[in-house]
Amino acid sequence: MDIRIATESDREQWNQFVDREGGSFFQYYDWKFVYEFTKHNHYIPLLTRDSNSNITGIFPLVEQKADRIYPWLSSMPDGATGGFLLSNSLNEEEKNLTLNLFFKFIDKNYSRSHSLITMREQIQFENNSIEPTRILLDNGYQWMVNTTTMLPAMHYLRLEQPFEEKIWNGLWSRGLRKTIRHIQKAGLHVILDEKLEYLDDFLEMQSQTDKKFGGVTDKERVIQIFKVFHSKIKLFIGLLDKRPISAALCFYTPTTFYLSKGPYLPIASEYLTNTLPNCAAIRYACENGFRYVELGITNTSGIAVHKNKFKATGIPLRIYRKKLSLPKFYLNKTYGFMMDDR
Repeated sequence: MDIRIATESDREQWNQFVDREGGSFFQYYDWKFVYEFTKHNHYIPLLTRDSNSNITGIFPLVEQKADRIYPWLSSMPDGATGGFLLSNSLNEEEKNLTLNLFFKFIDKNYSRSHSLITMREQIQFENNSIEPTRILLDNGYQWMVNTTTMLPAMHYLRLEQPFEEKIWNGLWSRGLRKTIRHIQKAGLHVILDEKLEYLDDFLEMQSQTDKKFGGVTDKERVIQIFKVFHSKIKLFIGLLDKRPISAALCFYTPTTFYLSKGPYLPIASEYLTNTLPNCAAIRYACENGFRYVELGITNTSGIAVHKNKFKATGIPLRIYRKKLSLPKFYLNKTYGFMMDDR
């Protein structure tokens, strides 16, 4: 079995592997062009092939350097799901062999120069296990899941058709349906912005929402995401008297629809912020044959309550951390740099 860093010539086969093996949107090779849009980042897409040159596993990493003396590795910084992805054709022994190749490659090439590696192991839908993966522990990775709060988590919704029968009437509460109808009667409606005519409005909503929660929007990076993934993006806009006040930015793979960002203007608080765009996105995903909707990372109990009203299931993120170099790790810490525990 061969292991190496993938190049752009591997891009098509890599992305096909993600789709075929049920991988996450955040494992596509194309994230290279988002992460490396920031000069402090370097994309390291590891892959393994068998003797017939078929991809058997991928392990995308991002080297991050900003605000550190020594760089660290992450897999993957964006999204709730990521980490390594192995071929379903491998048996357990072959999977362990592949993972050990990845771990040995990382230790050999990065342990002397990097301080830390954090990773989010791929989450399997409808598998609520909170037990760590043994082979990761055996290779020195520390299990970072908080079994008390079960946060941070990923929330997902399994879809069934027809939407009206299985989701609208069969899953969602009468109270939620009543609230949605009330918002619609008040004048708010949602459109699918196929031509991204409201992109500037979306960016302004995102900026105001981030500011509300103490963050800052990197508008150029968001625009880069739209450029790179334009064929795998859907943007839903909530309009009030033709004025955009809320939105839902969604990504997708062949099986899964990802509710990635849900910004809104202050006035949207009177219309339950981004509830209506989220509902429209879920309806669209169901009616277009997607199996799941992922509602993104849930960091607080308040956000969990919001997602639970859609009857979404929460699964703790499978987070691990390994100190690649103790001296470098503690030097970063000593000089006041915040550790990346994501």
